[in-house]
Amino acid sequence: MNSLNWKYLYRLFLPAIAFLLITIHPGFTQEISFAARAPKVLRAGEQFELVYTVDKKVDEFAPPEFGEFRYLGGPSTGSSTSISMVNGKTTRTSTYTFTYYLQAPPKAGKYILNPATAVYKRNSVSSNPLEIEIVSSEQSKAGQPSSSQEQSKAGLQSSGGEDVFLRLVTDKKTAYVGEQITAWVKIYTKLNISGFDQRFKGPDFIGFYQQEVEVPSLSLEREKVGDDIYYSGVLKKVILYPQKSGEITIEPFELLVEVQKQTKRKPQSIFDEFFGPQYDRARINLKSKPVRFTIKQLPFDRPDDFNGAVGKFQIQASANETKVSTNDAITFKVDVTGKGNLKLLEKVQAKFPPTFDVFEPIKKVQIDKGNDGKTGKVLFEYTAIPRHAGNFSIPPFSLTYFDPSAEKYTSIHSREFTIFVEKGEDDSTTVIGSNLSKEDIELLGSDIRYIFTKTNLHQKGSFIFGSYWFFALYIIIFILFLLILILRKEQIKRTANTVRYKNRKASKVAGKRLKKAREYLKNDRKEEFYEEVGTALWNYLSDKLNIQLSELSKERAVDKLKTNAIEEQLIDNFFNLTDTCEFARFAPGKANTNLAELYNSASRIINELDQKLQA
Repeated sequence: MNSLNWKYLYRLFLPAIAFLLITIHPGFTQEISFAARAPKVLRAGEQFELVYTVDKKVDEFAPPEFGEFRYLGGPSTGSSTSISMVNGKTTRTSTYTFTYYLQAPPKAGKYILNPATAVYKRNSVSSNPLEIEIVSSEQSKAGQPSSSQEQSKAGLQSSGGEDVFLRLVTDKKTAYVGEQITAWVKIYTKLNISGFDQRFKGPDFIGFYQQEVEVPSLSLEREKVGDDIYYSGVLKKVILYPQKSGEITIEPFELLVEVQKQTKRKPQSIFDEFFGPQYDRARINLKSKPVRFTIKQLPFDRPDDFNGAVGKFQIQASANETKVSTNDAITFKVDVTGKGNLKLLEKVQAKFPPTFDVFEPIKKVQIDKGNDGKTGKVLFEYTAIPRHAGNFSIPPFSLTYFDPSAEKYTSIHSREFTIFVEKGEDDSTTVIGSNLSKEDIELLGSDIRYIFTKTNLHQKGSFIFGSYWFFALYIIIFILFLLILILRKEQIKRTANTVRYKNRKASKVAGKRLKKAREYLKNDRKEEFYEEVGTALWNYLSDKLNIQLSELSKERAVDKLKTNAIEEQLIDNFFNLTDTCEFARFAPGKANTNLAELYNSASRIINELDQKLQA
């Protein structure tokens, strides 16, 4: 085939190829929103509306095959337009609806409604499919108890009647310490709810760190409960992180609601019949059931660099500069993203050369509100200042976390950085390599000495050597040496047993902290009070049990206390106090504790432990 034919084919097919690339571009589907909506649960034979909503005026619309669902009518079409103005910019949004009227199949089970299709700008788009569950029609209809006899059985004035009840729903009942748990406080009803106590705060999640997720105003949706249908709504949503292992019970909580029920009184006049059924208001004090969690402790084969991160994370790092002069600041940004106890992450593992001055990192937490608070990001900003010129390698930033789904510890790493440091204008230091240790750097200024060219000579016999002053000074120095030696031996003897020394001083140090906490209590500085009491308790335990504070955990402390024959009741009282302090610090405004009583309890428990743990 000659070149002319190739050019002819190229010109012929080029427009077609370009058109195909444009029409199948993945970004096109983002131009239009097309969604289907229907009740998730229906009774057998119940009539309902199937609504399709699209935000663009489509050229064609085709519903799916309704299958087992009986077609009653439609589509009924409608449109609406909303206009908003933000910062002087006007935005117009149009919505188009197609409503079909269907009847549910006569048999119970789960059914699928396939997507509808539409044509927009010569392109076909599809809605989402719908899964609808059909339940038996033998039960009373949702929102309409079958008879007055059933209403009396429900006990409208009692707690938790069958027509309306309160429940704490969680995505899991078994988890590891620090693992994320999502909890919903939900109300279920067959009656019309006219109001509820706006002061409702939900349950007290003792033993958990909690992070509340904002929920919209109460909106009721159908939900299957057993073989029945209720209207359910979310009153409160919380992300929980268990802080101790064992069985944790969320105690029952109460909510006062006001409902409307149809009265069974006979009409007093013709007007009562004309205006339809009458309703009575009733107040119900709902009470939930207790919810029990089984919290497992983390495996004991934890790596040395594990600092409590539980979940699943990714890590990325960046530097604002890789080529600087001495004494110039470099900012390293480390992003940890994923799902887990992000707010409780303290730091990542970072190793800088000894010639870098490194400041404490700045921590910023961002929780993704659009994903129900389940995911987010923690940003650590490290500021480092190189003091010597040279080429330096910054090892990867790392994080070790426990993955509950895989039930193992995992380490993740960022990329490595190479920093080129040039000598600044006013810098007189020596250029050094990146492989030197800190001790080598300290010796750089002392291992080379200059030759002195100026000397100060004295005539023989004029020096103090051999004089009376020399012998007197010699004797004084010798006596001071002996005195220092005796004092040093005494000090070594006193502090030879460091464990015994810290053990003996533990209660005294804790007493000083409690004294400071009492000052905060007098000045009504609650947050500082809780922090000081909690620090006093944990530091006392660290000193008394000879466990470094960074390695001290509740599980390890309990084992050590039991080894020392401490009663379980005293151990539980101690950690109940620490939990109360931590809860008050991380959930301000939720704690309802008598501060004076808490202070007295902390002092008493430390004294009891001190008597039983005497070395």
